[in-house]
Amino acid sequence: MPKQFPFSFIRKKIVKSDQATVPIQCKAVQYGLGCFTGIRGHWNKTHKNLYLFRLKDHYQRLKEAAKILGMKFNYSSPKFEELIFKLIKKNGAKEDVYLRPTLYAASTMLTPRFDNPDDDLAVYMISLKDYFDTTKGLDVCVSSWRRFDDDMMSTKAKITGAYASSALAKTEALQNGYAEAIFLNRDGKVCEASGANIFGIKNNIVYTPPLHANNLNGITRRSAIELFENEIGLEVREEEFDRSTLYAFDELFLTGTAAKVAYIRSVDRKIIGTGNMGKYTGKLKSLLDRISIGEMPRYAKWLTSVY
Repeated sequence: MPKQFPFSFIRKKIVKSDQATVPIQCKAVQYGLGCFTGIRGHWNKTHKNLYLFRLKDHYQRLKEAAKILGMKFNYSSPKFEELIFKLIKKNGAKEDVYLRPTLYAASTMLTPRFDNPDDDLAVYMISLKDYFDTTKGLDVCVSSWRRFDDDMMSTKAKITGAYASSALAKTEALQNGYAEAIFLNRDGKVCEASGANIFGIKNNIVYTPPLHANNLNGITRRSAIELFENEIGLEVREEEFDRSTLYAFDELFLTGTAAKVAYIRSVDRKIIGTGNMGKYTGKLKSLLDRISIGEMPRYAKWLTSVY
């Protein structure tokens, strides 16, 4: 299990993590009312610095999610960054980390509603290398559960309660011997994994489901598209595709803040390509790894140094 750092942020101050608690009757617990983002920090031993990946984009995503839900998020970008820096330094982090800022409904009133006066921001952090074991590839399945539509619940905000859907799919996959689940949407088109976006490569063309297929506008997803087009030189098509198309890809992989780049070995026991990490997946992974620790100066715009 990843190590949790001793200090967290809640109710506008840094406290010991075991004191960062909420009442059992608050709406975040009772109804899953809240939204969050996840931030990666990568430690460069040579530079002796911790680099946060696309911090401003994560701030913007959390701000937009709060707007979609009608929650109160009273932090400017500088103030948000300031509290993130203070928390990291208080924990003395000099290793790869993952931070989870969550805007939660602190209200203890019984009614399930979002327009509450006492929404609060909480942040905890853990050490994290790889979310998935990427050394041998992922064996995944197409879930029997469908991804919900945006007219049921926003698919463009990382809503805490919405992850009950992901939990159903992930649990089903694990219990059946798979590492991850792939959602189809209501139209039967490939959407995303339980907590990551999906890409396929066929005949040197990159495919990924469009945002209107009800998948999340992932920050790593956007980074991957830019790198494929500008660094690797492959065309990227945001197109809908069917379940059976998954089986025929030459390469298949997931992207996400936690997942980073994780290649898929098989889908429903059908081997993808050679079953090994594909050439272009490997190039993307290498690029993102180098960028994340500050070894590609032209992508310094994506990094925020802590020390």
